[in-house]
Amino acid sequence: MIKAVFFDLDGVIIDSEPIHAKAKKLTLDEYGIDYPASLFDDFTGQTDEAFFKYVSEASDTERRPAGLLLQRKQKLFVELLPEMKFVDGFLSFHQKVKEKGLKTALVSSTSTYTFELINKIFRIRHLFDLMITEKDTVRHKPHPAPYLKALQTLPASTDTTIVIEDSPNGIISAKKAGCNVFALTTSFKADKLGSADKIFHNYSELADYL
Repeated sequence: MIKAVFFDLDGVIIDSEPIHAKAKKLTLDEYGIDYPASLFDDFTGQTDEAFFKYVSEASDTERRPAGLLLQRKQKLFVELLPEMKFVDGFLSFHQKVKEKGLKTALVSSTSTYTFELINKIFRIRHLFDLMITEKDTVRHKPHPAPYLKALQTLPASTDTTIVIEDSPNGIISAKKAGCNVFALTTSFKADKLGSADKIFHNYSELADYL
């Protein structure tokens, strides 16, 4: 029996992954930093700090500070916010979750800065019984710390909790925490999400399992 549902943010609640990726690409292009096409997928589900730390150390020949690159990315992200929208089906699925009396948590590696920007537009804070963001743990996805923190704080049991994720890094985090993971193909194709317990193309399919 399901008693709690944990949601990732990017690609699960808000269709923000393309906006994050676009802002990162624009940042790297502006600074003339070369990068492989796979770079953005590799870091989906991880913090922007981790992304730009890697770029600064491994890709930028001028070794510009990660903080400088992050600051530019954040400014571009704000400019791109009007392009963002809810993931199709999320609101109706969430309503069904609450009608069943299930506990809910948002578990994300996003920064407080980014979350507050998103919340100003979408007003999502009130939708969850618990929120775990970057500031709440020392380690971040794909480390299990965010989900372990949510399980302990809510509290909830791994036996009665499902996690909804959209990225390999997020799935790894939730699985290491002992959770059952339902993956949506909003950010990656199904063959990249193979470690999830179940894979769905949309929320309509997923709703049948509540």
